[in-house]
Amino acid sequence: MRYDDPQLLDSLAREYVLGTLAARSRARFARVLSFSLVARRAVTAWERRFAPLAAAVRPVEPPPSTWVGIEAALGLGRTPRTRAAAGLWPALAAALAIVAVLFGGLYFSQQPSIERPAYVSVVSDAATPVWLLQAFTEARELRVSTVNPRPAPAGSSFELWMLPGGGANPVSLGLLPEMGESQLRLSAVQLGVLMGTMTLAVSVEPAGGSPTGLPTGPVILTAPLIRT
Repeated sequence: MRYDDPQLLDSLAREYVLGTLAARSRARFARVLSFSLVARRAVTAWERRFAPLAAAVRPVEPPPSTWVGIEAALGLGRTPRTRAAAGLWPALAAALAIVAVLFGGLYFSQQPSIERPAYVSVVSDAATPVWLLQAFTEARELRVSTVNPRPAPAGSSFELWMLPGGGANPVSLGLLPEMGESQLRLSAVQLGVLMGTMTLAVSVEPAGGSPTGLPTGPVILTAPLIRT
């Protein structure tokens, strides 16, 4: 495998940080990290992109059954074998999620030079994250990172909208990139709407965006907006 391919390296680094690489692929990439500075920088870049998500999630105390299941799976408890087998994967998943939140928060707290976003959101298609959004109110900027590239239909663009409460009309935040990253400037009006918004939406619009200032095409994705 050509680990000197920048696009491949970035994709592997992203999946490594997300924890979605297969066991053998993860082991191979871990060996690459031991000698490749470029690979380590790619991993660090993705860790910084995802760190705000960990900081935005409130820790949740797991139920006692979670630890019972883990102890049983490791042979440390007295829980019957059948019960351990039934609860193994949910228990491990819950435990790993908690560890990810704790370590993500620790990482973020140890990086004083990293500006903390005021709002974050992950726009996903089913279980696949497509865009990571970070809103910085002081800088008046929305930073968009494409997690999984998504081509727009021919002659179309993806447009991001705020859905404020109270039945108010959607307000555009701008066009989303099909791949890579982009920075969207936020006006004072957009910032005001952002503070009263809990949901974002993505619509398919003519190339260059909606001609009316409101969604004209189908809304294909929605996502919660989280205040950090």
